Amino acid sequence: MDALTELSPLFVATFRDWVIIFMGIAVAAFFVVALVATIVLALLARILVKKSINVLDENVKPLLGSAAETATHAKGTLTYVTGAAVTPIVRAYGVVAGVRRAASVLAGLTGASTDNEKPKQ
Repeated sequence: MDALTELSPLFVATFRDWVIIFMGIAVAAFFVVALVATIVLALLARILVKKSINVLDENVKPLLGSAAETATHAKGTLTYVTGAAVTPIVRAYGVVAGVRRAASVLAGLTGASTDNEKPKQ
C-alpha cells in the first residue's frame, strides 16, 4: 500500500497534465473549426447578397418601370375619359336638375322646404 500511496500524487499530477494538454488541443481545434465555419458563412452571405442584387437589377427594376409606364397610361386614359364623357354628363344632369327645380318653383308645385313637417293623420 505504501507504493500506491507514494505514486498517487505523481499519477494525479500526470493525469492533470494530460487533461490540460487534451483540453488545450480540443479548444484550439474548436477555435479553428469555428473560424473556418465563420469564413465560409461570410463568403456564402456575400454570394447571396450579390445574387439578390442581380435579381433586383434584372427582374424587379424592369417590372417597376413597366408598372410606372402602365400607371402613366392609365392616368392619361382617366383624364381623357373624365374630360370627354363624365364632365359633359355631369353638366347635363346639373342643367336638367336646375331646370326642373326652377320649373317647380315657378309653377308653385313645391313651396319652401316642407320636408321637415310631419304628415297629418
